[in-house]
Amino acid sequence: MSQPHRQSLIRRAWESPVRKAMVSITALVGAAWLIRHVLKDFSWPLFLTALRATPASAIWTAAVLTPASYVCLAITEWFALQSLGHRLTWHRAGRVAFASYAVSNSLGFSLATGTATRLRLYAPWGLSPKAITAVALLAGAAVSLSGVVTAGLALMARPGPFAEVFHWPRWTTEVIGLALIAPGVLWFVVLKRGEPDAPPIAHSAEGRAFALLAGVADWALSGAALYVLLPHPTLAGFPEFLAVFVMGSLVSAATGVPGGVGVFEAVVLGLSALMARANETATALILYRVIYSLGPLVVMSGLLGGLQLVRKLSARADPA
Repeated sequence: MSQPHRQSLIRRAWESPVRKAMVSITALVGAAWLIRHVLKDFSWPLFLTALRATPASAIWTAAVLTPASYVCLAITEWFALQSLGHRLTWHRAGRVAFASYAVSNSLGFSLATGTATRLRLYAPWGLSPKAITAVALLAGAAVSLSGVVTAGLALMARPGPFAEVFHWPRWTTEVIGLALIAPGVLWFVVLKRGEPDAPPIAHSAEGRAFALLAGVADWALSGAALYVLLPHPTLAGFPEFLAVFVMGSLVSAATGVPGGVGVFEAVVLGLSALMARANETATALILYRVIYSLGPLVVMSGLLGGLQLVRKLSARADPA
């Protein structure tokens, strides 16, 4: 068998829907086992106790941090458009970003669901399917890359707790943190030239740094929306929790499980035991799913439904 033919077979096997489904199923089964192991003593009364113990101020804070996170996602979306030479306004990019991430955060398969949403919303503004797909890929890469950088920064900020948990020297955590921060250089190298017709901000180091910082801020804000729901959150303990949060989010996204449901929870439950009891973390995760994932989806559905209703009423009022 020739080398090109062998590589073609390997590529087709890797891209096979069966392989992807098997990875998702395996991840989901493993996550279910871990959650069952961690929450073996979890019960409905314990959940209600933890829920009643959650301050209303924490729920409101999470509700405020959620749209702030989506604003940062809108900035990365707008920068992706600018980098590819599309001069859409920030407001339009923000509306599309909100809808796209509301759908993908709830349904999972972000590349498919987020791109499908963008195809529907960007098309009326003249973007071709190929251009929209490129925007989705670049925006997704920006979010993922900024997540890796965020985890590295968090490890560098508080290397001690991880060194204690994994029983390795403090410098090992710091080296891992630096290794995670290093890929951030790609944001400046890969996009150094940008598209020929891209606006000046896409070519400037300041513009690229601003986009990367917006991505880091998104991860910090979305992580904080979950962290404040845990009992007795402290500013000092936030960095190690943020590293766990990013790891859980990236791992769950890589598995292809819809919405990362189960996988994200399993990773966070398994790694955050040093900060809270399992039943408290589980309760916070449920509240977080409702606030951060379902909340924006409900808002988006309501806005789209209201817009459709207004259009129908306007059409009836003006039949001509």
